[in-house]
Amino acid sequence: MFSGSKSGWRRAFLALAAVLSLNGVIAQQPPAAADETIAAPITVHASNCAAQTATDKFLTGFITTAARLEGPKFISCLATAVKRRPELAGKIVVCALNIARLNSHLPGGQLSFATIDQIVKAAVTAAPQSAAAIVKAAIESEPYARAWVIAAAIAAAPGQEAEINAAANGTSSMSMFASAAAAGINPVNNGGLGDVVSPEQPPAGP
Repeated sequence: MFSGSKSGWRRAFLALAAVLSLNGVIAQQPPAAADETIAAPITVHASNCAAQTATDKFLTGFITTAARLEGPKFISCLATAVKRRPELAGKIVVCALNIARLNSHLPGGQLSFATIDQIVKAAVTAAPQSAAAIVKAAIESEPYARAWVIAAAIAAAPGQEAEINAAANGTSSMSMFASAAAAGINPVNNGGLGDVVSPEQPPAGP
Protein backbone atom coordinates (compact mmCIF):
# COMPACT_ATOMS: atom_id res chain seq x y z
CA MET A 1 0.00 0.00 0.00
CA PHE A 2 1.12 3.55 -0.81
CA SER A 3 4.01 2.32 -2.96
CA GLY A 4 5.55 3.85 -6.04
CA SER A 5 7.75 6.73 -7.12
CA LYS A 6 7.84 9.43 -4.46
CA SER A 7 9.59 12.26 -6.28
CA GLY A 8 6.45 13.60 -7.97
CA TRP A 9 4.21 13.85 -4.89
CA ARG A 10 7.06 15.09 -2.73
CA ARG A 11 7.61 18.00 -5.11
CA ALA A 12 3.86 18.69 -5.25
CA PHE A 13 3.36 18.69 -1.51
CA LEU A 14 6.55 20.58 -0.76
CA ALA A 15 5.27 23.23 -3.18
CA LEU A 16 1.93 23.27 -1.37
CA ALA A 17 3.71 23.49 1.96
CA ALA A 18 5.71 26.45 0.65
CA VAL A 19 2.54 28.22 -0.46
CA LEU A 20 0.88 27.69 2.92
CA SER A 21 4.02 28.84 4.71
CA LEU A 22 4.12 31.96 2.52
CA ASN A 23 0.52 32.68 3.41
CA GLY A 24 1.44 32.38 7.06
CA VAL A 25 4.33 34.82 6.65
CA ILE A 26 2.10 37.30 4.87
CA ALA A 27 -0.56 36.96 7.56
CA GLN A 28 2.02 37.71 10.25
CA GLN A 29 3.12 41.00 8.71
CA PRO A 30 2.20 43.90 11.07
CA PRO A 31 -0.61 46.21 9.89
CA ALA A 32 0.17 49.71 8.81
CA ALA A 33 -0.18 52.50 11.33
CA ALA A 34 -3.80 53.50 11.76
CA ASP A 35 -5.71 56.11 13.70
CA GLU A 36 -8.11 55.21 16.48
CA THR A 37 -11.16 55.19 14.22
CA ILE A 38 -10.04 51.99 12.44
CA ALA A 39 -8.02 50.38 15.24
CA ALA A 40 -10.78 47.95 16.23
CA PRO A 41 -11.33 46.45 12.74
CA ILE A 42 -7.56 46.02 12.32
CA THR A 43 -7.36 44.19 15.65
CA VAL A 44 -10.09 41.76 14.58
CA HIS A 45 -8.42 41.19 11.20
CA ALA A 46 -5.07 40.47 12.82
CA SER A 47 -6.70 37.94 15.13
CA ASN A 48 -8.32 36.17 12.18
CA CYS A 49 -5.01 36.10 10.33
CA ALA A 50 -3.31 34.53 13.34
CA ALA A 51 -5.93 31.78 13.47
CA GLN A 52 -5.60 31.12 9.75
CA THR A 53 -1.82 31.02 10.04
CA ALA A 54 -2.06 28.41 12.79
CA THR A 55 -4.40 26.33 10.60
CA ASP A 56 -2.11 26.61 7.58
CA LYS A 57 0.91 25.60 9.64
CA PHE A 58 -0.88 22.56 11.05
CA LEU A 59 -2.06 21.37 7.63
CA THR A 60 1.41 21.99 6.16
CA GLY A 61 2.95 19.94 8.96
CA PHE A 62 0.49 17.11 8.37
CA ILE A 63 1.10 17.09 4.61
CA THR A 64 4.89 17.09 4.84
CA THR A 65 4.87 14.36 7.50
CA ALA A 66 2.16 12.09 6.06
CA ALA A 67 3.57 12.28 2.53
CA ARG A 68 6.67 10.42 3.76
CA LEU A 69 4.70 7.61 5.42
CA GLU A 70 3.07 4.44 4.16
CA GLY A 71 0.55 1.87 5.32
CA PRO A 72 -0.21 1.75 9.07
CA LYS A 73 2.14 4.66 9.81
CA PHE A 74 0.25 6.85 7.33
CA ILE A 75 -3.10 5.92 8.89
CA SER A 76 -1.72 6.50 12.40
CA CYS A 77 -0.50 9.96 11.36
CA LEU A 78 -3.94 10.74 9.94
CA ALA A 79 -5.71 9.61 13.13
CA THR A 80 -3.34 11.61 15.33
CA ALA A 81 -3.87 14.77 13.27
CA VAL A 82 -7.65 14.42 13.43
CA LYS A 83 -7.56 13.83 17.19
CA ARG A 84 -5.45 16.93 17.72
CA ARG A 85 -7.54 19.22 15.50
CA PRO A 86 -11.01 17.69 15.11
CA GLU A 87 -12.34 21.02 13.80
CA LEU A 88 -10.03 20.51 10.79
CA ALA A 89 -11.01 16.85 10.28
CA GLY A 90 -12.60 17.41 6.87
CA LYS A 91 -9.56 19.25 5.50
CA ILE A 92 -7.18 16.68 6.98
CA VAL A 93 -9.11 13.84 5.32
CA VAL A 94 -9.01 15.57 1.94
CA CYS A 95 -5.24 16.02 2.33
CA ALA A 96 -4.93 12.31 3.19
CA LEU A 97 -7.00 11.30 0.16
CA ASN A 98 -4.85 13.48 -2.08
CA ILE A 99 -1.62 12.05 -0.64
CA ALA A 100 -2.93 8.54 -1.33
CA ARG A 101 -3.84 9.58 -4.87
CA LEU A 102 -0.40 11.03 -5.52
CA ASN A 103 1.18 7.79 -4.37
CA SER A 104 -0.96 5.54 -6.58
CA HIS A 105 -0.64 4.25 -10.12
CA LEU A 106 -4.01 2.86 -11.26
CA PRO A 107 -5.56 4.58 -14.31
CA GLY A 108 -8.43 7.03 -14.05
CA GLY A 109 -7.32 9.11 -11.09
CA GLN A 110 -9.70 7.31 -8.73
CA LEU A 111 -8.69 5.82 -5.40
CA SER A 112 -9.74 2.28 -4.59
CA PHE A 113 -12.74 1.92 -2.33
CA ALA A 114 -10.58 -0.05 0.11
CA THR A 115 -8.28 2.97 0.53
CA ILE A 116 -11.16 5.42 0.92
CA ASP A 117 -12.81 3.10 3.45
CA GLN A 118 -9.59 2.90 5.49
CA ILE A 119 -9.02 6.66 5.52
CA VAL A 120 -12.62 7.55 6.39
CA LYS A 121 -12.89 4.93 9.13
CA ALA A 122 -9.60 6.04 10.73
CA ALA A 123 -10.65 9.69 10.73
CA VAL A 124 -14.18 9.09 12.03
CA THR A 125 -12.90 6.74 14.73
CA ALA A 126 -10.41 9.40 15.83
CA ALA A 127 -13.08 12.13 16.04
CA PRO A 128 -16.63 10.75 15.85
CA GLN A 129 -18.03 14.18 16.70
CA SER A 130 -16.61 15.37 13.36
CA ALA A 131 -18.12 12.50 11.35
CA ALA A 132 -20.49 14.76 9.42
CA ALA A 133 -17.69 17.12 8.36
CA ILE A 134 -15.49 14.18 7.37
CA VAL A 135 -18.23 12.61 5.25
CA LYS A 136 -19.09 15.87 3.52
CA ALA A 137 -15.44 16.56 2.66
CA ALA A 138 -14.73 12.99 1.55
CA ILE A 139 -17.77 12.83 -0.74
CA GLU A 140 -16.95 16.19 -2.32
CA SER A 141 -13.39 14.96 -2.91
CA GLU A 142 -14.38 11.47 -4.16
CA PRO A 143 -18.01 11.71 -5.37
CA TYR A 144 -17.81 8.33 -7.16
CA ALA A 145 -17.33 6.66 -3.74
CA ARG A 146 -20.32 8.26 -2.01
CA ALA A 147 -21.87 4.96 -0.86
CA TRP A 148 -18.54 3.69 0.49
CA VAL A 149 -17.84 6.91 2.39
CA ILE A 150 -21.25 6.80 4.08
CA ALA A 151 -20.95 3.10 4.93
CA ALA A 152 -17.42 3.51 6.32
CA ALA A 153 -18.43 6.48 8.47
CA ILE A 154 -21.51 4.76 9.89
CA ALA A 155 -19.48 1.64 10.65
CA ALA A 156 -16.96 3.75 12.58
CA ALA A 157 -19.56 5.90 14.39
CA PRO A 158 -23.01 4.27 14.32
CA GLY A 159 -24.26 6.78 16.87
CA GLN A 160 -23.71 9.56 14.31
CA GLU A 161 -25.75 7.91 11.53
CA ALA A 162 -28.38 10.67 11.34
CA GLU A 163 -25.74 13.40 11.15
CA ILE A 164 -23.75 11.41 8.59
CA ASN A 165 -26.76 10.92 6.30
CA ALA A 166 -27.70 14.59 6.63
CA ALA A 167 -24.17 15.64 5.68
CA ALA A 168 -24.12 13.23 2.73
CA ASN A 169 -27.42 14.59 1.44
CA GLY A 170 -26.04 18.12 1.55
CA THR A 171 -22.87 17.53 -0.46
CA SER A 172 -22.24 18.75 -3.98
CA SER A 173 -21.43 16.35 -6.80
CA MET A 174 -18.24 18.08 -7.92
CA SER A 175 -14.91 16.71 -6.80
CA MET A 176 -12.42 19.08 -5.18
CA PHE A 177 -9.82 17.74 -7.58
CA ALA A 178 -12.14 18.48 -10.49
CA SER A 179 -12.36 22.05 -9.19
CA ALA A 180 -8.58 22.24 -8.98
CA ALA A 181 -8.21 20.89 -12.51
CA ALA A 182 -10.67 23.46 -13.78
CA ALA A 183 -8.48 26.13 -12.20
CA GLY A 184 -5.42 24.78 -13.99
CA ILE A 185 -3.94 22.98 -10.97
CA ASN A 186 -3.08 19.36 -11.66
CA PRO A 187 -0.52 17.87 -9.24
CA VAL A 188 -2.18 14.45 -9.39
CA ASN A 189 -0.81 11.18 -10.73
CA ASN A 190 -3.45 8.75 -11.96
CA GLY A 191 -4.35 5.89 -9.73
CA GLY A 192 -5.85 4.20 -6.71
CA LEU A 193 -4.71 1.81 -4.05
CA GLY A 194 -5.74 -1.71 -3.17
CA ASP A 195 -8.16 -3.91 -5.05
CA VAL A 196 -10.47 -2.25 -7.54
CA VAL A 197 -14.17 -2.49 -6.85
CA SER A 198 -16.79 -1.54 -9.39
CA PRO A 199 -18.50 1.78 -8.51
CA GLU A 200 -21.74 0.33 -9.84
CA GLN A 201 -21.81 -2.14 -6.94
CA PRO A 202 -22.18 -0.30 -3.61
CA PRO A 203 -21.11 -1.95 -0.35
CA ALA A 204 -23.48 -4.50 1.13
CA GLY A 205 -23.63 -2.68 4.45
CA PRO A 206 -21.64 -0.85 7.11
